[in-house]
Amino acid sequence: MKEKATWDASEKWYHECVGEKGHYYHQKNILANALRLLHLKPNESLLDLGCGQGVLERHLPKEVHYVGVDQSKALIAHAKKASKREFIVGDVCDQIPLEKQDFDAACFILSLQNMEKGDLAIKNASRHLKHQGRLLIVLNHPCFRIPRQSHWGIDEQAKIQYRRLNTYMSAQKIPIQTNPSKQETSALTYSYHHPLSTYTTWLHKNHFVIAQMEEWCSDKTSEGSHARMENKARKEFPLFLALLCHLER
Repeated sequence: MKEKATWDASEKWYHECVGEKGHYYHQKNILANALRLLHLKPNESLLDLGCGQGVLERHLPKEVHYVGVDQSKALIAHAKKASKREFIVGDVCDQIPLEKQDFDAACFILSLQNMEKGDLAIKNASRHLKHQGRLLIVLNHPCFRIPRQSHWGIDEQAKIQYRRLNTYMSAQKIPIQTNPSKQETSALTYSYHHPLSTYTTWLHKNHFVIAQMEEWCSDKTSEGSHARMENKARKEFPLFLALLCHLER
């Protein structure tokens, strides 16, 4: 199955997970922090790359000129049902079907990690931003959250929970089964892992300067015999990495 088709095939599962307002971490960690970093002013414009069903859009002030782009026709259909703002079906790793090239800001909110040609996605973002335009990238933290290659472990003797990494520097294309409990009908999507140095190289080649970096931890709490070590580990190993960049050209 071609990659473009996988998100349409996973649309029902993904929409149930994320919903209209976003999943737990959208609501508790990601959206408020993303808007704080983007610092959008009235009448500024935002290009949302890999927008899914438009979760970010529903948290924006009405004065912001917004355009969302995603390759999934099904997810864009959800977005259009929920909002009258502009949504476009398009592959952000290819030529984006959009004439405007002076957006004030652009963002990848948990989407760049699902794009096979992330370098081209960043290049396309630069094409549609004005000079000094802002680019926000939010990722599952590539140092600590690598599908199938990072795991929790418990050291009973030291009374700590630790994070184990099997690999880090190697680029990987990792299949993700969207509904493992229903393997016969479950669709595959893909997560693409890269080390931090790859992301910084992509940004540098496309004239972006990293202005700010933040790491966001989970606010959840555990109960039970391992609660103390689990709660401590959550504060030590962040879930998400945010990079705020400026376009210098």
